[in-house]
Amino acid sequence: MARTFEEVLRDGINRSLFIAEMEGKAQRRKPVRTHAPASGTLFAIRNKRLAIREGALRRVQIIISYTKITTRSTHKYRVCPYEWKYRRLRSGRKKMLWAYDVDDRHIKSFVQANIRNVSLTDRKFAPLWPIKIAMHFLLPTLVLFFILR
Repeated sequence: MARTFEEVLRDGINRSLFIAEMEGKAQRRKPVRTHAPASGTLFAIRNKRLAIREGALRRVQIIISYTKITTRSTHKYRVCPYEWKYRRLRSGRKKMLWAYDVDDRHIKSFVQANIRNVSLTDRKFAPLWPIKIAMHFLLPTLVLFFILR
């Protein structure tokens, strides 16, 4: 039977060992429309999204390891995250991260499936545009409520 994280802490088990154990038990991600073999865990995909969201909330730069679609080469980018958007590409509709590349000084888009690793830095940034990643979902409803009141 699976244990909660609080039970694990009471027993004195190392957090990293617990997370590694849970990652091993996680379901494998199955491609939806292709017949490719299952790869990656659902936890790994969620953890990348959460790290990007955390960077947007804290207003800190993040480092992304990303595999380019065109050349299949992996590079690291230091970016300021701004927005998730869906775009229609030749290979289908993809969820993309739009971020400001600090080194190249322009906006870049990254396909979510090709983001290999995300790490937060301690470098803060001042937003050049509104950040739309970590918005609270009730905020538009509350604003509308108070305007119509």
